[in-house]
Amino acid sequence: MLNTGKLKKIKSNFPVLIGSNVVSKDICNLLIDEISNSKAFDDMIMRGRSRINKGSKNFKSYIKRSDKSAKLFRLFNSKLFYKRIENLFYKNFKNQSWTNSYKPEVFNTSKFTIKKKLNSNELKKLFGNNYTNPKVNLDIDFSVSKGGYRLRPHRDDITRVYNFLIYLNDIPKKNGGSLTIYRKKTKKKFRKSFKRFPKINELEVVKSFTPKKGTVIFFQSTPNSYHGVSLFVEKNCSKRFFIYGSYALNKPVIWKYKGTPYYPHIINTKKRMLTSFHNANYLTSAPKN
Repeated sequence: MLNTGKLKKIKSNFPVLIGSNVVSKDICNLLIDEISNSKAFDDMIMRGRSRINKGSKNFKSYIKRSDKSAKLFRLFNSKLFYKRIENLFYKNFKNQSWTNSYKPEVFNTSKFTIKKKLNSNELKKLFGNNYTNPKVNLDIDFSVSKGGYRLRPHRDDITRVYNFLIYLNDIPKKNGGSLTIYRKKTKKKFRKSFKRFPKINELEVVKSFTPKKGTVIFFQSTPNSYHGVSLFVEKNCSKRFFIYGSYALNKPVIWKYKGTPYYPHIINTKKRMLTSFHNANYLTSAPKN
């Protein structure tokens, strides 16, 4: 169903694997039909992206009646496939500078990143300050975007190890909706901090990926893995169908760059938000209790 042998590394400032026709066009069409026939979506974010999220009652119903989506979900939601992806990154990026300090041994098939809204103090309490012996789980959503969808440059949630994206249909380049990866304009051998949401004028484009049916992208969610999606214009064009997911820990990832650890510092806020929406910067100093 998914030919990982077609995934190849590209030149980037953080580890990225990409492959064309990793999922067949016929399977992509069936997945689009299943998403289109969904009776309900869990939420709409980013001004136009409707999602069916792992962990919801709606997701369970969707999987029960959607054969190809269920098969894809079962594939990704297994320790065997997670290890396959982990080995692909190890094989292709043996000399990479970024490493995960505490690799998970337990894969939880039934778990998912909490969707409950919390303020920053509640989130810190949830995560605690013991980063050892983490467990990993799959987070995944089946999505469709209408015109107006865009995603500003950012780094993903602090619990994520690997992210992936599966494009299910072709989008003309002129219509936007491209995944763009970025790097800091000023080149330094060593940085003491990485913001989660840097300003656009601090970044420069490394590469953009126009959605192509069957293309799959995996990337490691390192502190410098800045990416975004350009404005999608739904004019003389179909909606943007895709699957997005990640392998995430049950606690923050402590990344190391050439042996130096980077710790996430959650920005204080009284506002209650989903865990994945909170702002957190990576610094070389450990957060204070």
